[in-house]
Amino acid sequence: MIVSLAVIPPVLIALWLGGIWWAALIVLVSTLGGIEFYGLMRVGGYRPDRPVGLIWLLLIVLSHWSTFPVPLLTLLTAGFILTLIRALYQKQQPLTNWTITAAGAIYIGVMLGQALALRLLPNGLWWVLLALFVTWANDTFAYFVGITIGRHKIWPRLSPKKSWEGTIGGWIFAAAIGSTFAYFTPIVAGPLIGALSSLGGGVLALFGDLAISMLKRQVGAKDSGIVMPG
Repeated sequence: MIVSLAVIPPVLIALWLGGIWWAALIVLVSTLGGIEFYGLMRVGGYRPDRPVGLIWLLLIVLSHWSTFPVPLLTLLTAGFILTLIRALYQKQQPLTNWTITAAGAIYIGVMLGQALALRLLPNGLWWVLLALFVTWANDTFAYFVGITIGRHKIWPRLSPKKSWEGTIGGWIFAAAIGSTFAYFTPIVAGPLIGALSSLGGGVLALFGDLAISMLKRQVGAKDSGIVMPG
C-alpha cells in the first residue's frame, strides 16, 4: 500500500507530460516487470532466456509507439524464432524454458504496450487516467471490504485472503468511479460505458491476480514483486 502511494505522483506527472516521458516510464516499468517475472521463474528452477526475453519484451512495448519502424507481428515472429533457436541448445527443459521466455515477453510487452498506445489516442490522457483510477479504486476498496466483512474465499488454494465480499465490493466501487469519471471528463463515453468498462476491468484484474498467485504457488515464492504484486 505504501509503495503504491509512493509511485502515484511520478506516474501522474509522466502521464500528464506524455510523449517521451510516458514512454520512458512504460519502458522502465516493463523492464522491472520482466526482471521480476523471469526472476520468479528462476526461483522455481526454470531457466528462461532472460537477456533475450527482456530485449524482446521492450521491442514489443516500443512497437506500440506510432513511429516505431518494425511492426508487432514481425517482432513476434522474429522473437519466437530466435528464442527457439537458443532453447535448442539447452539440455534441461528446453521446451518449458522457451515457453516461459515467450510468455513473459508477450504478456508484459503487449499489456504495457497498450498503455503506451492508449496515451497516444485522442483524449488518451483521460482514458489512461480512467484505467489507473479504476484499478486503484478496485484494489483499495476490495482490500478494505475484504478485511472488514470478507468471509467466503474465492480460491483458498491460490489466494487464501481473497474473498467474494471484498472482490464484489471492489467491482461496485470501481464501476461507480468509472461512471463518475466518464461523466465529468471529455472521454466521450458516458456514465454507463464508464461503469461497464470499469466493471470489466475489475473482472480481468481478478483473473490477473489469480494468475500471479498460481505462478507463485507453482514456484514456491512468497511474493512476486512490485510491478506484479500478489
